[in-house]
Amino acid sequence: MVNRSKKEIKDFIKATFVWSPDLKFELKSFFSAGGRTASEWVMAGTHAGEVPGIPATGKSFSVRGASIEELRGGKISRQTDSYNLVSFLQQVGLLPGFS
Repeated sequence: MVNRSKKEIKDFIKATFVWSPDLKFELKSFFSAGGRTASEWVMAGTHAGEVPGIPATGKSFSVRGASIEELRGGKISRQTDSYNLVSFLQQVGLLPGFS
């Protein structure tokens, strides 16, 4: 997912807390240089509401991810988030685990 404006980032955050009201992020590492930042994090919570196309299961999850931000004038101008969707779907019971 790519967010390109302040509004897109705000909308993304609001939507995330709708489907997981107890969502927490644990920052694992952070780096900033040359107008970019990078962070590694763990996202954990309960899948309590529908993510578009993914029905709520009420199950908890904990997924590692990373974000890259581009900065202009000291503000985020673009943000890209990556995480393991397969792991999320397995943890909330919507995809069988690997044996």
